[in-house]
Amino acid sequence: MKTIISGFGCVCSVGDNVAEISKKLFGEEIRASFIKDRFASSFAYEYPVFQVSGEILRQKKPSESFSFLFFKKAVEESMKTAGLSGEELKNARVGVCAGTSVDASFNIFDFYKEWRSGSAGSMEPLNKYMGYSLSGEVLKMLGITGMSQTVVTACASGTDAIGIGAQWIESGICDVVIAGGADELNLIPFTGFIKLMIAGKEPCRPFDKNRNGINLGEGAGVLILESQNFAEKRKAAAQGYVLGYGNACDGYHATAPEPDGRGLRKAVSFALNQAGINKERVAFINAHATGTRDNDAAEAKVFNSLLKGISVSATKSRTGHALGAAGAVEACLTLICLNENRIPKTINFSTPDETLDIVPVRENIGIEPKKAAVSTSLAFGGCNAALVLGGKEYE
Repeated sequence: MKTIISGFGCVCSVGDNVAEISKKLFGEEIRASFIKDRFASSFAYEYPVFQVSGEILRQKKPSESFSFLFFKKAVEESMKTAGLSGEELKNARVGVCAGTSVDASFNIFDFYKEWRSGSAGSMEPLNKYMGYSLSGEVLKMLGITGMSQTVVTACASGTDAIGIGAQWIESGICDVVIAGGADELNLIPFTGFIKLMIAGKEPCRPFDKNRNGINLGEGAGVLILESQNFAEKRKAAAQGYVLGYGNACDGYHATAPEPDGRGLRKAVSFALNQAGINKERVAFINAHATGTRDNDAAEAKVFNSLLKGISVSATKSRTGHALGAAGAVEACLTLICLNENRIPKTINFSTPDETLDIVPVRENIGIEPKKAAVSTSLAFGGCNAALVLGGKEYE
């Protein structure tokens, strides 16, 4: 597999677009904040989160979710960098594959409260929810028809959406696919992770001996995937490549990872095999690295068995865990790193855990050009996914 990425766009706590993210990713340390006025919770001032900028948040229309707003901004940026117009899409076989978690959940809280109290006057919110999909809304926004699929595999959703989109291109189903993921901070995951006792009250410390849990985040990442023929006709330049994709569900537990990383090991192996490369061709790993005891331990076992000695980056120390958007946001950050031939230091890491035998990069470091990177995602229900990505100079 060598699917062309002609453009990509991203919104997250690090920046409102790829140019801003590229500048800040290797410079200033992005710090978590606290939820104040977006939703009410007795926990709101105790658990730090990574929010998208107020400049973006203020652009939300009453009729749309924050998740759709983030995805829309990332779609617009990715199409602009790809030099892809709406007219070109109307004359192509288009697919939209969007991963999410929160945006597909029952999150119309005001209606739910009214229904519980017997005061709900209209079923319109429920009807809208039942007929809504993130991918379908993108087709409507662009005024086109085409394939659409909304992927909901919890925290692997964004990674799976990109992998599926690349498969649509490789199988000849589509000429161009808009693929990625989006999710927002809201009450359900915020309180849910706290009640699962895996949310941290301090800044997250991926792979650190004293790691104490997740900081949630939000955002969106979108890739424009094109077939070689379509890209050549448009004279589109590659910004990167999807080289391989792997997915494996071990079904170990509703919320906990399989301790030995069995499913993730298969997913990474599948992705590497599809890319046709061995570990010598891998410049770095962008790990899922949530900062929880069990997740980091499972990932460490997999990396030590398949990719021993490869540099590990843990970008959630800067973005938080954006749930269904995480894999897509991290795919964008991975492409930035590959195209700049460097990876950023892991914030907050200070004490190696001798039981893991993994030390993420502690300073910004250069990487060998023209190599690939592996980006991993672990999710509830035992869902595991991995991408192998190449930068624009990949050979």
